[in-house]
Amino acid sequence: MPTFSIITPCFNAEEYIAGTVESVLTQTAILSGRAGLEYIICDGKSGDRTVEIVEQTVARHGNPNVRVLSEKDSGMYDALAKGLLLATGDICAYINAGDYYNDHAFDVVLDVLNEHDINWLTGMIVICNDKTQIVNAVLPCGYRNRLIKTGFYGPTLPYIQQEATFWRRELNATINFKELSQFKYAGDYFLWYQFAQTASLTLVEAYLGTFRIHKGQISEDRLEYHREITAFCDKPSLQDRILAFYDRIMWHMPRSIQNYCHWLPVIRYNHLTQSWSLDD
Repeated sequence: MPTFSIITPCFNAEEYIAGTVESVLTQTAILSGRAGLEYIICDGKSGDRTVEIVEQTVARHGNPNVRVLSEKDSGMYDALAKGLLLATGDICAYINAGDYYNDHAFDVVLDVLNEHDINWLTGMIVICNDKTQIVNAVLPCGYRNRLIKTGFYGPTLPYIQQEATFWRRELNATINFKELSQFKYAGDYFLWYQFAQTASLTLVEAYLGTFRIHKGQISEDRLEYHREITAFCDKPSLQDRILAFYDRIMWHMPRSIQNYCHWLPVIRYNHLTQSWSLDD
């Protein structure tokens, strides 16, 4: 039975943590026994009720495979690095306090990984407001490794949604954990940059996770996020810039035109074959 290793870094998150933990523990793949769960919650020694709420939520669901680490750290990505170093599951991901998974996300991930020889996938971009009302949902048009490595997703092209991204644990061997722990804003993109050295990011037409927008979150500082990306990404060539410009136009085109241009492939559910098929 495959196991999911999920990491949640958090600090003073009493207002948001319960919903996030619930979304992990109530996955249909876990409740049905189809997959195992290793859930590691890395708390930065919160001064509020974060840990207490986590423990109450876990106790309510009776899942013993939850580990809570509450100790001082230097920020979210230091906590994430600690959690990923402890991960032993077959499939890894991380989700921040306030964000949440679709109930069937793990089932979709298992189906896709079982049917396709891929190591890294992401789903639709789904965003909700502070009331958890979904306010935007869009299918990305695919991601190029070349443009991931040169830092175009975020500053120029749409972001890779971290809440909808999963990978096989083997990719953890590519991560420089010491460097990851030092990031304040763009640690997620650093992961994508590291993974892109050996794997391709595959797009799946499915709602997997939701990013919640609320006041005071680190991701509000876009300028610092982009500055950190620039510091470690490869310098883009003229050809990279032209390709990014082309992709930016294509992102706004109907899928029929994208397919006609033999653009980036996507895995989508085929109702006739009852399987997840690669549309290329």
